[in-house]
Amino acid sequence: MTKFEILPFRLKPVFKNYIWGGEKLINFWNKNSVPPLAESWELAAHPDGDNLILNGDLKGLRLSEAVKKFPEIVSSDFDPHNNIFPLMVKLLDSKNILSVQVHPNDKYAEIYENSLGKTELWYIISHEPDAFIYLGFEHEISKKEFEKAILNNSLTDYLKKIYVNNGDTFLIEPGTIHAIGGGILLAEVQQNSNITYRVYDYGRGRELHIKKALDVVKTTPINYDAKKCDKFKTKILQPENNSINFKNPDSFKFILCLEGECEFTNENINLKLELGENLFIPANSGAFKISGSCNLLMAYV
Repeated sequence: MTKFEILPFRLKPVFKNYIWGGEKLINFWNKNSVPPLAESWELAAHPDGDNLILNGDLKGLRLSEAVKKFPEIVSSDFDPHNNIFPLMVKLLDSKNILSVQVHPNDKYAEIYENSLGKTELWYIISHEPDAFIYLGFEHEISKKEFEKAILNNSLTDYLKKIYVNNGDTFLIEPGTIHAIGGGILLAEVQQNSNITYRVYDYGRGRELHIKKALDVVKTTPINYDAKKCDKFKTKILQPENNSINFKNPDSFKFILCLEGECEFTNENINLKLELGENLFIPANSGAFKISGSCNLLMAYV
């Protein structure tokens, strides 16, 4: 155990300037980057993106370093020698449609990628008129038909198109074909993985991963209303009467402010959280009062 109490701390986002990104995270969410800004990795301890701790006793450490040196901030039983930090949380701005893609499960990813698989959840923050996602297949097809549709550029004809509303949540399990349409701003909670098998990219010339996609894809329609997930949990916090009493048990919590502003206070801290800002609450941090008018996404395991 540490010889000092580790208080909640802020993380510096990691920016990804992919071709499908836009300007919303820069112009409205105060992300200090250049367009196109596609993703802001708010919680990440991964070789492709590792947050810097901005305040407190661990200031200056990368998150991956902090969880190795002080595993008790994750949970009382977290073993950094045999486990990796379990979560990522991102903000995504899809000015243009993303590639059609699929992710592997843990077993396949361990064998072929030396990685966790990727289960993810999308929370729709805002969208342009008639914005949509692709999620799963409209009807069951064979893998041979799936491959043929990729090769003749007709894959989207087979996909389930869903028009989105603010506040919608979608759980995307490994093996589910999917794509985020243009004009959507969302928060993504996912396993700590960056494995994507791209199968259709609208002629943008990026690498496709058809063979591995064929290995992992599920070609039957899915129940996209199902929200049960054994990899992580999420909750939306909206303080009633402008305050919430929050007690953190023996696992970390990660908070991302999606709307408004608030303060986290107890006898030791007074931290203000504004739109787009994050807060890592270590395990066993005690009780807090959350005050303000806000919409907070909380992710944990």
